[in-house]
Amino acid sequence: MSKPLVQQVTERARGLVADPRSWTQYAIARTGNNRHCEPTDAKAARFCAYGAILRAAYDIAGTDDQAQRLADQTAMVIMDRDSPYTAFEELIAINDGHRGSARKAVLDLLDKALVKV
Repeated sequence: MSKPLVQQVTERARGLVADPRSWTQYAIARTGNNRHCEPTDAKAARFCAYGAILRAAYDIAGTDDQAQRLADQTAMVIMDRDSPYTAFEELIAINDGHRGSARKAVLDLLDKALVKV
């Protein structure tokens, strides 16, 4: 039996930010030479939590519209919110928090979400 799509996106997103070298703050995604880019860009090498969810959803869904809907659903589950806007706003605030603890807080949220789905 295949895993639910939200679980697949959450697992992939976690994989994208698990390594500190592939995580970023204050940008949705960055290239290997630290330039801002879209998370779906082939050159994207570092992701914020939001960018990782979008990239993971795009990798699974394949189209922008489907990926955005899947990313919205995933963020709402991760943040336990009824609105994707609220979910992403809170997720971005956590991601861009204190550098020493923000990535761990993001990973903790993703891990808790994986228990729920």
